[in-house]
Amino acid sequence: MTAESSAPASTSSWRVEHHDGRADDLHSLDVSGGRSVHLMAPAKPALVLGSTQALSSVDTVRAATVGIEVCRRRSGGGIVFVHPLDSIWIDVHIPRNDPQWVDDVSRSSLWLGHAWVEALAECGIKGASVYDGPMQRGDFGAVVCFASTAPGEVFIGDGKVVGVSQRRDRSGARFQCIVYRHWTPEVWSGLVTDASASTATAMLNVSDVVVPREVLLDRLRQALENR
Repeated sequence: MTAESSAPASTSSWRVEHHDGRADDLHSLDVSGGRSVHLMAPAKPALVLGSTQALSSVDTVRAATVGIEVCRRRSGGGIVFVHPLDSIWIDVHIPRNDPQWVDDVSRSSLWLGHAWVEALAECGIKGASVYDGPMQRGDFGAVVCFASTAPGEVFIGDGKVVGVSQRRDRSGARFQCIVYRHWTPEVWSGLVTDASASTATAMLNVSDVVVPREVLLDRLRQALENR
């Protein structure tokens, strides 16, 4: 796994880093140490299980056969699919003494959602809004993360644009965010052993974000500076 840091502008309080490697290694990466934004580039497609999901949730033998990694993250929720080209995975970290830190977990991602809305608008994607209601898992959210609705996530109408999960520890909070340049559940949903996954992904309204990842990263950093 490699990492490349981008020196922020002299007025920036956000460190920007680029990382590439296996999805499992990227999830295990230590991103603590102040305000930072991390563009994660998985080397191959991966199905990422939530912290409480059983490994048996995925047919690992078939996944390996078609070249899809299976790993686990420390945050809860359902399965997330990451792809080297079709998804954009960005993590944002803040320390506990950051002005944006909120003790109430149910409200702690809202500021970031508003930054995403601003960043998307700067990329020409208008009409996005932040969901600020209670967590809603629905019928399939425990299986597939994008089928749930969480505070701080971003939608255009009823189509999810940005999914957010959160890890909190002594160093602060790590917000793991994903948007899809192309939503392709047919590539992976058949590998999930729960038959409801295919139904869930087929029913989802997901808004594609066809923006170069470096452009979106830069617009998000600028939006974070404005918070």
